[in-house]
Amino acid sequence: MTIFEGGCHCGNLSYVFETSAPLSALGLRADQCSFCRAHAARNTSDPNGTIRIGVREEAKLSCYRFGLKIADFLLCRDCGVYIGALMEDGGRMWFTVNVNTFRDRPGDDMAAVPVDFDGEDVAGRTARRKQKWTPVSELNIG
Repeated sequence: MTIFEGGCHCGNLSYVFETSAPLSALGLRADQCSFCRAHAARNTSDPNGTIRIGVREEAKLSCYRFGLKIADFLLCRDCGVYIGALMEDGGRMWFTVNVNTFRDRPGDDMAAVPVDFDGEDVAGRTARRKQKWTPVSELNIG
């Protein structure tokens, strides 16, 4: 297992991401939606890994939904950093993490593959995320 720790700039949002493979094998994605492009997000996930997410102060957590409205994009109200997207379905949760929020973030020379999911419907997007995103082992708020 490879472990990545990270979070927002002020420390209100944090995570520990345990992967089954190195980041070079998982790869980086650059979603072409307007939100991800505006945040210059480079995301990754590991369906064979786990992630634990912590929120120190719930009042400082902003959950933004757009598009098909099936995931919460987690941002800190204080520092404005987007750490990743969280989807819940059937009592389980999955996450894709913005690697720009790793404590030891990968260099800008690690390219992210542009991806476009605009053609997906709710069922297709949900199925893809369950298959590709990282299972959440813990979400600790407060």
